Amino acid sequence: NRVDVAKILVDCLSTPEATGKTFEGISAAGYPPSKSIGPALARLSLDAEGGPSSEAVLAMYGVLQQLLPGEKQRPDQLAMGQTYEQLDRGETGRLGERGKENVAAAADDVGVTR
Repeated sequence: NRVDVAKILVDCLSTPEATGKTFEGISAAGYPPSKSIGPALARLSLDAEGGPSSEAVLAMYGVLQQLLPGEKQRPDQLAMGQTYEQLDRGETGRLGERGKENVAAAADDVGVTR
């Protein structure tokens, strides 16, 4: 949101580790912001050093997508057995709607005897 973007920009003005570096910022809904942007920026290479290769950037982006996939980023809305992608599309997960999940079906799926 705009408030988060403004905070990052203002923090960069007073953070020496931001000088000479280009980066992208992301946020995940429901997670608190870090107390300082300095430690994250300190780990980045200077632009003059060339930065990571295109392959490295694509690999990092792929990993980040796996950490919190989906557009809604609302784990509190997921049903058991539902993927973030299904949540984004408004689809029900394999165990049913949130709050009405058929847990016995999950046991049958993995061959658990009751």
